Amino acid sequence: MIFGVLAVYAAVVACGLPCSLRDASWSSRAPRLAVVMWLAAMISVVSVAALAAALLFVPLHAIGDTLVLLVQWCGWGDHSLTVSIRWTAPWVAGVVVGAAAALRLLQVAVAVAVGGRRSRVRHRHDVRLLGRFHPALRIYVLDHAGRSAFCLPGRSGGVVITEGALRALRPTELDAVIAHERAHLAGRHHLILATTAILARAFPIVPLFVAGHEELRRLLELTADDSAARRSAPHVVAEAVLRLAAPPAPVLGMANTAVRQRVLRLLAADPPLPRSAVATRGLLAAALLLLPLAVTVVPALHDLGYHCA
Repeated sequence: MIFGVLAVYAAVVACGLPCSLRDASWSSRAPRLAVVMWLAAMISVVSVAALAAALLFVPLHAIGDTLVLLVQWCGWGDHSLTVSIRWTAPWVAGVVVGAAAALRLLQVAVAVAVGGRRSRVRHRHDVRLLGRFHPALRIYVLDHAGRSAFCLPGRSGGVVITEGALRALRPTELDAVIAHERAHLAGRHHLILATTAILARAFPIVPLFVAGHEELRRLLELTADDSAARRSAPHVVAEAVLRLAAPPAPVLGMANTAVRQRVLRLLAADPPLPRSAVATRGLLAAALLLLPLAVTVVPALHDLGYHCA
């Protein structure tokens, strides 16, 4: 029964939620909240899928009891938990499905990590070879005529701006661009995108993972725009985006994702979401995160209450 409920829940969230989230107009007004919602949905689906696979060969009460025993409530420190394993068809299916999913995730994670590291090493080499450090602005200036600005994560990384962009941007626009890129670094946005890229590549048939990865790219740009707009005026950020998006078109950086939408959004200056709407969506995100834990812990807590009575 529980297995079927979890399977239906995972299917509904993985296939139905992306359409409503992607078409939601409020996400552009509260991009941080939308990022949290997408990530909560992905974590929930992964957790429920792992739990459903585990239930094929481990009883639900055993999983919940294990979590409860970890905190050793009510003098259960000497309680021993035994799970008998029977070589049944569901048990074998659970092991095979779980192992296959784990191996697929590991394979893609290694490929994404190695590819990302190679890309960062190549970019750092190019910056050291063709660029210079600007001590006043604390950025790297790349000797290139194209207009581009991007960030290199890591200890030896930072904000990189080309000579072409440096000449094209006004001082206030340059401050906005630097603030935008530093917002990406401070928010560890590259880790978020790397994680969602792993899920999208490992399970491309899951709409939530594929659509979520693309949508998060847009939302993280909006989040960085908001950070820059708090330092500069929104119209200054919009002008900077347009200058970097003008020919020659950049390959990397600030102005290669949803340019038109970002500019219109910055110029429109829509009011933020009401607190009630933020609270409602925040509770939904919390529910998505807590549901897998509740499914496993509630039966154990029921047994615990009986034990402590």
